[in-house]
Amino acid sequence: MLKLDRKTRSFSSMRSPSLAEAGVLERADLQSCIANSSEAFFAEVGERLFLIGQEVVPSTTVADRIDLLAADPEGAIVIVELKRGSNKLHMLQAISYAGMLAHWEADEFRSLMPGDRWDALCDFLEVDVEDLNRRQRILLVAEAYDYALLSGAEWLSERHGVDLRCCTVSLATDPTTGAEYLACASVYPPPALAEQSVARTRSGRGTRPPKWSAWDEAIDAIENRDLAEFARREIEAGREKTLRRRSLHYRLDGKRRWSLSCRAKTVYVWQRGRFDGDVGFWQRLLSDPQAVTVVRKGKALSLSLATKGEFEAFGRAVTGDLSGLAWIGREVDDEDGQE
Repeated sequence: MLKLDRKTRSFSSMRSPSLAEAGVLERADLQSCIANSSEAFFAEVGERLFLIGQEVVPSTTVADRIDLLAADPEGAIVIVELKRGSNKLHMLQAISYAGMLAHWEADEFRSLMPGDRWDALCDFLEVDVEDLNRRQRILLVAEAYDYALLSGAEWLSERHGVDLRCCTVSLATDPTTGAEYLACASVYPPPALAEQSVARTRSGRGTRPPKWSAWDEAIDAIENRDLAEFARREIEAGREKTLRRRSLHYRLDGKRRWSLSCRAKTVYVWQRGRFDGDVGFWQRLLSDPQAVTVVRKGKALSLSLATKGEFEAFGRAVTGDLSGLAWIGREVDDEDGQE
């Protein structure tokens, strides 16, 4: 990388040390910088991605962790693996993670995120949240790649349809100011093909029509007529709502505690935070005790409602019976009380 001096109309060389030579650590520096400015980094490598988390455990049967986990607007899960220098096992590691994640349901991704981040992801997606993780992609980031890895990437991509990208990062430092810069480039697929792929994808995203243009249309698409009637009454009563997700929201003391997502035949409910005896409380109201699930490492609940009686019981509970509750511990999904 050259530094441009407009006054003298000349270039001067910048230092290009390796990340190791510059003392840039893989996890503490490179990974943290990307996580803290993910939108800028992903845009630099030609991607539009939403960061779900870092150091994600893909399976309880392994000790490994995924460096960064993201999603694209079409709901594909993107495994981002970073290497300082190069490593022949880089791609194999990412492929194994993709295989483990292929079995995850949306709830498992939701358990990784605070409620406000999950809401932001739902708004980011251009597909229904139920389509999350229908396919997996791999984004490798390293300073260099050997021939064997790139040959394998080409074979997997062209012969087997694996969505895989290899990007390089390199450091440049200005000896005058000491400023450091990170340059990114696509190695595979070649830059021209990568740009064409991104352009086609962005074009498709820009023309995707909304699923519903109005709440009447969204409710008419619900097959469970008891659910449709319940949703219609809630909306007419002024319930807080999100059309894109066909969701209704319920607050206590200004905090969003429950979000109800209307599906074709059932309702999916997410309870932010916990109150004493909440599992037993909901199990007594629902016909199927298994419809109550403790999620996010015990910090939240998910519920599944399917009948008129359950819809009505839920409505009475969250608008009356549960008023004045003492919630256990610190609010974990909305720490500052704002949404």
